Amino acid sequence: MRRAPLIAALLIAVAPVVTQADGKTAIKRAKSGQFDAQGEVRCAQEVGQALGTCDASVARVAGSTAVVVTFPNSFARILTFSDGAFLRGNATMSGVGTDTEWQLTNGTYHIRVDDQRFELPETLVFPD
Repeated sequence: MRRAPLIAALLIAVAPVVTQADGKTAIKRAKSGQFDAQGEVRCAQEVGQALGTCDASVARVAGSTAVVVTFPNSFARILTFSDGAFLRGNATMSGVGTDTEWQLTNGTYHIRVDDQRFELPETLVFPD
């Protein structure tokens, strides 16, 4: 019986590592073009720019998702999610991807990464 608390503690300690590994795997899948879904999302590349339409390609692995959003000028940014939460955008010439704000409202992720804005349907990122 003494092993049960030890095993539980180990599983709790390893859980974030598993999630992080799934996130890295989702990013690897996205970078290699292995997508589970594609669609269009609303986006703006510059401050003050009206939201337009961007292509989105989605790679998923066990609760983690990487979404490659491609702007009309072919610039792309990878947005990563885990367990329903937005984590970050990848580093680009536009910034390091950690200056972010996000919220999930009425089934839509509203995300700002550096100067860029994105609106992604929750069902595209994490289908039912």
